[in-house]
Formats: sequence, C-alpha cells, structure tokens
Amino acid sequence: MWNVPRVGDEGLCEVAKECHLLEKLDLCQCPHLSNKGLIAIAANCPNLTALSIQSCPKIGNEGLQAIGKLCPKLQSISIKDCPLVGDHGVSSLLSSASSVLSKVKLQGLSITDFSLAVIGHYGKSVTNLMLSGLQNVSEKGFWVMGNAQGLQKLVSFTIASCWGVTDVLLRFW
Repeated sequence: MWNVPRVGDEGLCEVAKECHLLEKLDLCQCPHLSNKGLIAIAANCPNLTALSIQSCPKIGNEGLQAIGKLCPKLQSISIKDCPLVGDHGVSSLLSSASSVLSKVKLQGLSITDFSLAVIGHYGKSVTNLMLSGLQNVSEKGFWVMGNAQGLQKLVSFTIASCWGVTDVLLRFW
C-alpha cells in the first residue's frame, strides 16, 4: 500500500483476515496505520517473507515485536522514517527472526548502539545490510556490531549518513 492516506488499521486488519498466504507487504506513507494493523498482519499472515515500512508515523516497537514473534519466515525487513520505531522494536524483531532474516535496511530511525550490537550478535543469516541516516549511533556501536561474530554471511554492507563511522573504526572492522 503506497500513499493511501485514507486507509487505516481497519483496512489492514481486513487484508490480514482475508490474505493468510500473504508473503510480501509494502506500507509506504500510510499515516493512519498503527501497531494494531501490523499486529493483525503478524497474527494472520505467518508466510510473510518481506516487509517494508516507510513513513508510517504511527507504527512502532509493538508492531515489530509481533512481526518478529509471529512471522517465522521473514527474510527481508526495511524500515525507513518511522519515528516511533526504536531499539526495543528493532532488537526484538532481529533477535526473534535471526535464523532466516537475510536482508535488513534501517533508515532514518532513532535507534542507538544497542540495536547495532543486536544486529552484530543475532545477524547470523544477514547477507545484505543497509544502515542510513542513523544519527544516534556511535563508533562504539559499529565496533560492537562488527566484532560480535554474528555477521559472518554478510556480502553487501551499505552505510550512509551515520555519524558513528570513522577511519579508526574501519581499521578494526
């Protein structure tokens, strides 16, 4: 669903109720969708393999926790510009879905070094990682992520506009 400002949780709950075989869901610029709708998707769509959430200001940690716990086949997650998404949601999702999650894109979120540490520890299946516009992460967070031994399958790593990246850090990664 892209740029559908008149669709809210009621509509997403109907999709969840009727589309049990749903594998891919894109939510972009949906200002009236909240955790309630995302929890309904998690509870009713166990085959979900790819989820993209962009510019959905009412979706936060609770919805991501449900996706992590109830969508065991999730392989790809992309979250961008969602102000209510923080460390709690990202860490819960990544730790719950660690066995199959291979693509992770986190952009413009208020996450901290804690989330980077979780990625480093639980990212055992991650092959593609993109981190962009993360203003609250530091050199320490990137160091922990790189030295936690979890990203052993990583083949593509993109960093953009993250203040915590330095020359010193890259020497130790």
